[in-house]
Amino acid sequence: MSTHRAEILAEIDRRRFGLGAGLLKIYNYYRGLLGLSLLAVFFQATIETRIGIVYRELFVLVAIGYTLINLISAVALQFLPPRLISHRRLSFLLVCYDIASLTTMMLLSGGVGSGLGVLILVTVACGAIIVTGRAAPLVPALASIAVLFEESYLALSLPSAQYDYFQAGILGILYFAFWYTIQTLSNRIRENDIRALTQAAELADLERINRLIVQRMRTGIVLVDHKNNIRMSNQSARGLLGERPDNELTRLPVMLLERLERWRNDLTMRSPPFQADAATPEVRANFLPVRPNDAYGDVTIFIEDIGEIQQQAQQLKLASIGRLSASIAHEIRNPLGAISHAAQLLHESDSLDQGDERLTEIIHAHCIRMNDVIENVLDMSRRIKPSPERMNLKAQVENFRDEFRETAKEAEIVIDISPSETEIRMDPSQLRQVLTNLVTNGIRYSRQRTGCSWVRIAGGIDVLTERPYLSIEDDGLGVPAENVANLFEPIFTTETSGTGLGLYVSRELCESNQARLSYSPLRGHGSCFRITFTHPDRLTA
Repeated sequence: MSTHRAEILAEIDRRRFGLGAGLLKIYNYYRGLLGLSLLAVFFQATIETRIGIVYRELFVLVAIGYTLINLISAVALQFLPPRLISHRRLSFLLVCYDIASLTTMMLLSGGVGSGLGVLILVTVACGAIIVTGRAAPLVPALASIAVLFEESYLALSLPSAQYDYFQAGILGILYFAFWYTIQTLSNRIRENDIRALTQAAELADLERINRLIVQRMRTGIVLVDHKNNIRMSNQSARGLLGERPDNELTRLPVMLLERLERWRNDLTMRSPPFQADAATPEVRANFLPVRPNDAYGDVTIFIEDIGEIQQQAQQLKLASIGRLSASIAHEIRNPLGAISHAAQLLHESDSLDQGDERLTEIIHAHCIRMNDVIENVLDMSRRIKPSPERMNLKAQVENFRDEFRETAKEAEIVIDISPSETEIRMDPSQLRQVLTNLVTNGIRYSRQRTGCSWVRIAGGIDVLTERPYLSIEDDGLGVPAENVANLFEPIFTTETSGTGLGLYVSRELCESNQARLSYSPLRGHGSCFRITFTHPDRLTA
């Protein structure tokens, strides 16, 4: 409460000014109507009253003056600002004027026996509401003093008049009691108002914080009702489901809707991962009812990118490969080295004919190829935990191009990254290794079809997922449709001189950095390998 005390009190003051102005206007309407009613009762001849019975002419003048002033003030208050209308001094002066006027008319009507003292009770009650501060207790005190003074003056000036001190004292007590009751209720209402405003302010803050947390979460959150209509979704959910983050999610993807319906029928079901479309990452959906055990009511859907799970599986897979490669490295590498060395010595012999020399060249070439396979496997087994860094994507690609051209001067590498300030989070050395594999493949296949060593590297921010990406495009023939499913499998290659580990290692390196490597054919011909990085604000495990 202390945090918002100043704001809450300011709001209370604003409300008090508005409420005070409204009450004062209503009170002025009452004062004008009261003056007209007193004149009407005075001039009517049907019912006999004591109003104005002592000094008729003077009573008429006082009543007419009181009514005119009340009507004028009621009209004037329509044009004054609320802060001025609800000013404490103005309210206090109006109440004092009413007490004085009504006491005077009560005196001219023969004292408390005329019944006008009850009208002062209404004035005291209104004063308890509209008069605040230290002047508030003066209202019943002035009313009590005025009535007692009126009775005393009546007794001294008109001994024959029917004055009554006891009734005047009773009225004074009623004034204080009525004022205290109304004042207590008014203060209690004000405290309740403060408490309600405090709770409303705290709830508003909590709601803003919750909305901010939900919107900034990397886990996608979707709230649906019993008819599967979307009530709320955050930016991550929209990105993971293939929608622009700044657009509202209007309907659930078919695959997610099917999983939700199956879960409603079986709360123990755990849905398998899926992709909303080819451009979105693989995600897993978990469901939780808003009300306990009410699967057919409102449901919260948590959508998680399984990149971290894949990374953990990747670590286990790399550990298994490491143990396997360590056991076979010593068994294969030493004999392979001996075979290669013997083939080289045999090739240097002067007694070999041309056919035998060709055979030694084949032996040596295949020894080199097998050695490359072992090196790739050992690289995976020795691979240390990635050390991702936040870095500028365009600068890293340009540095890679410069280094690559040192060994392949004929390579034409076109870079198109926009916006130029795009940042990624990945291990720099592993990014260079992936780019080396992909660019080398792209240049080789472009050269096979066109004779030109060309490749294009494009990148930027994906508008759907808000994640940075990098595409390596070549001008080759593309991957045959029947080979796409096995493209990233280890030891799979369509080249006679390939090891079948380049793309596999590249994907493993990407997944260890929570990135995703995918393939898509280009229109007409050519291939596109796309790396979708994790969000740079998300720390990789």
